Amino acid sequence: MRRLLLAAVACAAALVGLPGTAQAADLPAPTSTSPVSAAPTGNFQPVLTGVRTGRHDAYDRTVFDFSGGTPGWRVEYAPLVGQGQGQTIPVAGAATLLVVFSDAGVPAVDLGTVYNPNLPTLRQIRSGGYFEGRASFGLGVNDRVGFRVLVLHGPERVAVDVAHQPAQPFVTTPVHIDGAAPDVIVNAVRSGSHPGYDRIVFDIDGPQRPGVDVRYLGGASTVRVLFSGAGSPTQAPHATHDPGIPDTTTFARPALRSMQLTIIGAGLMSADLTTAARHGFRVIMLDDPTRVAVDIAY
Repeated sequence: MRRLLLAAVACAAALVGLPGTAQAADLPAPTSTSPVSAAPTGNFQPVLTGVRTGRHDAYDRTVFDFSGGTPGWRVEYAPLVGQGQGQTIPVAGAATLLVVFSDAGVPAVDLGTVYNPNLPTLRQIRSGGYFEGRASFGLGVNDRVGFRVLVLHGPERVAVDVAHQPAQPFVTTPVHIDGAAPDVIVNAVRSGSHPGYDRIVFDIDGPQRPGVDVRYLGGASTVRVLFSGAGSPTQAPHATHDPGIPDTTTFARPALRSMQLTIIGAGLMSADLTTAARHGFRVIMLDDPTRVAVDIAY
């Protein structure tokens, strides 16, 4: 089992990483980007005793080791700010995943250490310091990817996983994915810009995936996303969207310009995405909750 030695900037300390190869029971890549938090598990202020990182098949992991239980924590995408000082601390990478521990004792590690693991997603780890029971860290990542947080025991530790980038390439040919959802109801539509592509996410009601067909319309740069419901033995399929979502939406993004939603009927609904150029797209199906993500290259 290979162990990874991380270079530390600002001091000569080195960290022993997690196994570099994933086990058969390894977890899939995390997909959520929403803030998460939890209360302490110890009876007194737990003390941070180590920081470790490692690469898995589908994600990179940072482990914060503690003694005396685990403190409260909150993890979200936000700038790293110095504890008790207020200044923003730069962290290498396209985005910073902020980890803040609360009700924690004085750390037993050098908070001045800057770690540069240079893993597929995780580029750098810096601390925002410690002040009145709060310790913060910024995880510099290559993109605003999905993450998850696990509280583990024996020894006590908090693990933060950041997903690797999607493996599938951008294409200009049609992509068709079958789905079992009897109906398609889009609850929300979100968009964001990433290095090299824009992403639009359709939040789908229910646990089952819809049918999806994505393709360019003729020789134009418009991408049509066609949603389809499978229906059931007793009910015809239905496709619609939340009434709070406008039929037409304009985006101020490098590649994604606008969206036109059309309820076709018979379990079909389309979302026509006007893009800046015909540079390719990819489709990613996500679960828990069900989502359809379409990335538009630029």
